[in-house]
Amino acid sequence: MDITGQSFFYHLPRILDGLATCCFVALDLELSGIATNPAGPSTGAQTLQERYNDIREAADRYQVLQIGLTIGLEDPKTGTYTLKPYNLHLSPIIDQKLEVERNWSFQSSAVEFLMGNKFRIEAPFQEGVPYLSRDEEKLAMAKAVERRDRVTVPSDIDVKETDHESLQFLKVVRSGINAWLALGDSAEKYLNIPPPKSIHTPKGKSAFPTALNRFQKRLVHQLVQSEYPSLVTIGKPTFVQIIPYDEARENEIKKDRIRRTEERILRQTGFRWIAEALAGGDLSKLDPGVFTSIMSSSAAVEGKHSMKEFADRLKLRLKANRPILVGHNLFTDVVNFCRCFFGPLPVRVEDFQEMLHGLFPVLVDTKYMATHDCGSINPTSSLAEINDSLAEQKNPKIVVDSQHSKYQGKQLFHEAGYDSLLTAQVFVKLSVQLRDGGTSMQSETRPALKQRPTSVHGDTASEGAVSRASSSSGRRSDEAGSHPTQQPVNWKEKTEVSRARSAFSHRTKFDLVTDTAEETAEDSEEEEQPEDESQLLSFEDDAEIARKVKAGELIPRSGAAFWKVYGNKLRVFGTQERVLTLGKDKKPWPER
Repeated sequence: MDITGQSFFYHLPRILDGLATCCFVALDLELSGIATNPAGPSTGAQTLQERYNDIREAADRYQVLQIGLTIGLEDPKTGTYTLKPYNLHLSPIIDQKLEVERNWSFQSSAVEFLMGNKFRIEAPFQEGVPYLSRDEEKLAMAKAVERRDRVTVPSDIDVKETDHESLQFLKVVRSGINAWLALGDSAEKYLNIPPPKSIHTPKGKSAFPTALNRFQKRLVHQLVQSEYPSLVTIGKPTFVQIIPYDEARENEIKKDRIRRTEERILRQTGFRWIAEALAGGDLSKLDPGVFTSIMSSSAAVEGKHSMKEFADRLKLRLKANRPILVGHNLFTDVVNFCRCFFGPLPVRVEDFQEMLHGLFPVLVDTKYMATHDCGSINPTSSLAEINDSLAEQKNPKIVVDSQHSKYQGKQLFHEAGYDSLLTAQVFVKLSVQLRDGGTSMQSETRPALKQRPTSVHGDTASEGAVSRASSSSGRRSDEAGSHPTQQPVNWKEKTEVSRARSAFSHRTKFDLVTDTAEETAEDSEEEEQPEDESQLLSFEDDAEIARKVKAGELIPRSGAAFWKVYGNKLRVFGTQERVLTLGKDKKPWPER
C-alpha cells in the first residue's frame, strides 16, 4: 500500500494500531547514497568500528528516500501470519517558519541505480511524507524560544544622506505619526502607513505611496523603533500598522508564537511518530483526535472509551508491545534509520550498540539467519533468491492482507515496500526452519535454486516472489517432503556447527552493501539471549500453540534456543568481526 503526504494522517492511526498488536515488523530503506569502499588495493578486512565509521559518515551525508514497512500479525489459533506492507517516500521539505534547514545530497551511482529500477526521483518532493528528527525538533524549538526572548535593540535608519526620496518618505511617515499622537484620546487605536485611501492625505511630495514595498516597510519599522519607544509596529502585506505598546499583550503574542511553533512541529513530525512507536519513544504530544477513525475497529484497545482514554490506552500498548524489528542486511538500515529520525549518532560503535539495543530490544537480520553457518567463505545472499528458495515451503501459512494487494503478482525489486514484504516472508519461513536453534539446511538437502538470467545490474530476476498463501494447511515439519530435522546447538559445550556454504546470492551493491574483503575469522554462536522478547511469542500455557511451534506452523516462542542463535545479531560481512551483537555482551564471539 502506497502512502503519500496527503494520505499519511489517514493511515497513521491504522499503522499505530497494527504496531500495538503485531509480533514483528519488517523494515527496508532506499537511500540517496551509501558508504563506498576506498579506492586502491584492499588492505584486508575492516574492523567493525571502521565499517561503522563509513556508514555513519554516509548517513550524515545522504538521506532516506523511501521506507518500506511490513507489519506481521500472528493468529496462533489458525497458525497464520497476515502481512501488511506499506510503501512511502520521505519529503525533504521542512516548514520554512520553523527556520530549520535540511541539506540533501545524492550519490550519482545511487541515482543511476534507483532510476534503473524505476524509482522516481521527484516522488519524495511531490508525494513525500514529512518528518522531523528529534534533533531538528529541538533546534526548531530553540530558535522559537530565542526569538521570543530576543531583546529588540533600536537599529539605525538605513538611509544615506543622498537618498532624497527615502528621506522624504521618512519625513511624511514621521509627520503622520506625530499628527496621530497629537489627537490624544480622540485618536484611533492604530495608525496604518499608508492610511486608507478614503482618508484625506497630502498631495505631491507629502503624499504617501499607495502600497509599501519591502524597503519602505523596513524604514517604517526602524523609524518607530528608533524614535517612538511607546509604539510598536505590525507588518502587513502592503502596509505597516502602528499601535501603542502594551506589555501584557506583547507577552501574550510571544506565547502565541511559541504555540504556533509547537503546532507546526507536530504537523512536521510526520513519519517520526511511527519511528517513535517502534522505538518505544514519546507519543504523549500526538493529538488524541488522530485516533477517532479507528476507535470502533481497533484491535489494540477493547471496549468503549472516550477519545482521550482510547488514545492513552493505545499509546501505553505501543510502549508495552515492542515488536521484533526485522531487516535484511539490517546494519546499514538501522544506522540510517536512527540518524534520520533520532539525530546524530555516537562516534564509538560500542555506544551505538548500546543506543540501538535501547531503541529496539530485539532485532533479527535475515541475512544473518541465511548465512549463520557459512564458515570463512563469504556467501552471497540476495533477498530475492532466498525468498525463491523458500517458495515451496508451505508452513507457516502466510497471507497478504486484502487491502495491501499492490504487490500481488508483481515484482518491484528495490521498492522499499516490496523488499520489506520479501523480508517478512523470509523471516517467517526461516524461523520455522531454524526453530530448534540449529543451523541452516545442509547443502546436500537444500533445494537447488532456479537459474535465472542476470540483470544489467548484475542482480537476478525472481520468479513468483510474492503470492497469497494457500488457505489449506501445509504439511507438518516432520512429514515427508518437509525440511530436514534441525540439530539444536549444545550451548554449554558450544558444539561446532555445519560449515555448509549457502547457495544464496547477491551481486548488486545497492541491494545490499557490497561484501568486500575476505574474512578469516571463524564461526561460532553467541551465548547471550535477547533480553526483551515480544510478549506475543509466549506459550501462554497453551499446549496447542506448543504443538504448532514444534510442527513448524508458528515461529519460535520466547525463550527458545532460536533467539539465542539469531536474535540481536546483525551480519556485517567485510569486517573482521563479521557480526554486530547487541545485548549484555556487545562484543561478538569470533566466528569460525
